[in-house]
Amino acid sequence: MSLLPPSADDPTLSHRDLLARAEPRADAPDKLDGRLKYPTDRRVPDLLHGAMLGSPHPHARILSIDTRAACALPGVRAVVTAADIPGETRYGLRVVDRPVLCADKVRCEGDPVAAVAADSPAIAQQALALIAVRWQVLPVVDDPERALAPDAEPVHPDGNLLHSTEHARGDLALAERDCAWVVDEVYETARQMPVCLETEGGIAEPDGLGGLVLRQACQHPERDRQIIAAMLGLPPERVRVIGTPIGGSYGAKDELTMQPILALLAWKTGRAVRLQWSRAQSTALGVKRHPFRIRMRSGCRADGQLMFHQAWLLADTGAYATHGPEVLDAAHEHAVGPYAWSAVRLSGRLAYTNNGIAGAFRGFGAVQSQFALERQIDRLARLAGIEPLAFRLRNLAAPDAPGPLGQVVAPFDGPREVLAAIADHPLRAATRRGAGAADIAGGRWRLGTGLAMIHRSDGFGRGGPNDAIIVLALARDGRIEVRTGFTEMGQGLVSVIPALAARRLGCDPGDVRAVVGDSSLTPDSGPTAASRTTTVIHRALGPPADGFRARMLEAAARVLGEPDATGLALGPGGVVRAGAGAGTRLLGYPDLAGALGEHCPVATLRLPGETTPSDIPGSHHVFGACAALAQVAVDTWTGRIRARHLVMAAALGPVASAQGYLGQMEGGAVIGLGLALMETLDCAGGRYTAANLDGYLIPTLADAPTLEVIAVQRLPAHDTIGPRGAGEIGVNIGAAAIANAVADALDAPVTALPVRAAQVLQWLDALEADGPGTTALPPARA
Repeated sequence: MSLLPPSADDPTLSHRDLLARAEPRADAPDKLDGRLKYPTDRRVPDLLHGAMLGSPHPHARILSIDTRAACALPGVRAVVTAADIPGETRYGLRVVDRPVLCADKVRCEGDPVAAVAADSPAIAQQALALIAVRWQVLPVVDDPERALAPDAEPVHPDGNLLHSTEHARGDLALAERDCAWVVDEVYETARQMPVCLETEGGIAEPDGLGGLVLRQACQHPERDRQIIAAMLGLPPERVRVIGTPIGGSYGAKDELTMQPILALLAWKTGRAVRLQWSRAQSTALGVKRHPFRIRMRSGCRADGQLMFHQAWLLADTGAYATHGPEVLDAAHEHAVGPYAWSAVRLSGRLAYTNNGIAGAFRGFGAVQSQFALERQIDRLARLAGIEPLAFRLRNLAAPDAPGPLGQVVAPFDGPREVLAAIADHPLRAATRRGAGAADIAGGRWRLGTGLAMIHRSDGFGRGGPNDAIIVLALARDGRIEVRTGFTEMGQGLVSVIPALAARRLGCDPGDVRAVVGDSSLTPDSGPTAASRTTTVIHRALGPPADGFRARMLEAAARVLGEPDATGLALGPGGVVRAGAGAGTRLLGYPDLAGALGEHCPVATLRLPGETTPSDIPGSHHVFGACAALAQVAVDTWTGRIRARHLVMAAALGPVASAQGYLGQMEGGAVIGLGLALMETLDCAGGRYTAANLDGYLIPTLADAPTLEVIAVQRLPAHDTIGPRGAGEIGVNIGAAAIANAVADALDAPVTALPVRAAQVLQWLDALEADGPGTTALPPARA
């Protein structure tokens, strides 16, 4: 598997091209036959079983905790509360506000107050039932708008406004005076749950040297190590975190959840402890996508030129900050889109409530504001009487224009490229009609087709953890190791790393070993998040890797008795003669490693984050782009909606792995489909209305549409970034395109996700006067 470089003959890869170039993932055989073990699958002798006592109240003060009866139960080895924590009692990312175990009050249902380690799961549960807690129930704050009222009950001592954003440019009043059309609407997105195959959990074991080894599902082992060490009052080097492979994350494991409690139980007992949440616990306490309420007011001239744009964003972060501030920052930045506006005003607020915990989730704030923005753009296009693609095309910002917040960005013409890539697709013909189902007569189903186009930031914003360290080394067995703190969580990292390394160094992918996700074996590469891993690995295995290759060749020259390395090159399986003798192996990599012994070449590559003149916190320097066409079928009998076809054209630069690219784009699109049509974890009085997957439905393969992916590989001539990540953009475009398709099918103002069947039936009643507008085709996959 190798990087697929764009060329004059091959700047764009069709879905068929990608399928032809896709190769099996390195971890596929072990996953398919069940040999692959997740961290929570580990079993060791004398393993203790952990359990956690959560609050039955969404908001309450803790008056007392009595653990004596639980401690006396035979088979119980430890009962811990906040009083047992030897070091830091709270943790967090930008805001340190989350207790390991609650000491004074709880802020959401399930908030942990005590934990138990026992000889069996049954004894652990019996012990939890014996812990007596006295509560003073407090008023529940369950609406973000009311949470920000002056008289609202404070969730945290400093009040309920966690974070706010503002941005303004241009003369709003002047721009509005030129408008022939203005759309003023309120949009809402629901709380979505990342349903991972492996729920949150791990195993902590004493290492016999006064420290701990934790095997846990996580996206940043080094950060987790630092936090757990501080909680236990230990030097970081006495804590080892192994965080790979993960049974799915989607952002849910980008932040600590139960891991500090697990570590505390192992530290207290001096024994190995396993703690894993049940699906019900994951539903109650796992992080969710932030629900947003967004008002947008946008206008254009009679000829379709966009003039002004206003957005007011309100998000519910729940009980703790986690990634909430960064999520609001992302929603704020992406509310503008890749469009040229004469004037912009943005305002965002993020509120604490008692509605569970919201945090990182694939799409990360941008998907909420992009849904609202693309609905605005579609409605303005229709008012102006301009076909949706043509309307977007005429309003794109220039490739070298400043970013959405006026920041310096890498020049990029991706939005124009992706619109061109889908311009001639057969599905586009339906979008030219508008209200696509209205001219199809007879039957049960209404068809609709929608277009959306977005750009998506890559990596972290300014001020984020953008630095990374990657180590290249020749291992003692002759494999070339690429060591990185990133974790493999299903995105295909263990395949991408050998592919990129082989292309840069000249060896074969089989000569390369990806060493990932172990804080004792790998450097701190930063979080495995924000679609940054492919870009970072590509940067590391670019010019920075040339020094390692030179060291390898110099070492080979010494072993071969050559005067210098001028005539040598790295090739498949070993060192070869450069030039006329290329392809003839002179020295295998295992032989080279054996000859060098402890002196095998090692190179530490330190990659600084992007540095730009922008002083706008949270703003991004690098963007990718995606356009999509979606077709849906609406069942006029039940109000249910079926996605039939989704075509996505993404401009993310050269494809590092065709299989990984397809998997990321297609998987993301199905998550976007869930947000648009199915998934909502409603909350009433601070309590979720579903406790398990029987009350919270997610898309399955039966719900997936026919998916078509187009890869636009072309980048600007002097681009220094390389491939952008494909980890999130499929979610963002999938939700927006499907929402626009539903609006087209029903000639309705879709303003809330997911689109519910009851609302669809109301729209259908309103359409009865328009006569037949349905088709006899079933909503089967095209």
